[in-house]
Amino acid sequence: MRKLNIAIAGLGRVGSEFLKALLEVSSDTVRLAAVAEPREELPSVKLAKERGIAYFKDARDMLRSLEDMVDILFDLTGDALVKSDLHEIIVKTGNKRTLIVPEPVAFLIWSIIKKE
Repeated sequence: MRKLNIAIAGLGRVGSEFLKALLEVSSDTVRLAAVAEPREELPSVKLAKERGIAYFKDARDMLRSLEDMVDILFDLTGDALVKSDLHEIIVKTGNKRTLIVPEPVAFLIWSIIKKE
């Protein structure tokens, strides 16, 4: 079975939920490879670090560093410039592996996985 390497950009309200949900998924199918969040003091950043997940302050640096090692990148930053920059990095580097999941799709998934 193929293992998906996942990255999350933005660990605010929705990103934190994604982080928790992905940490519960079988490691045989999903690997949370990295997270990016500029607010290092957030509990979700601490949790990611405790679990040994690579941490970056900037999503652009994360994508450049990981190149095409990530299958899915959830862009939950809410920042139009970051969104544009991430897509530009994909094009410039010729990364044909990483799929950037936009916020509307992430919100749909989040509404399905949240337990409230």
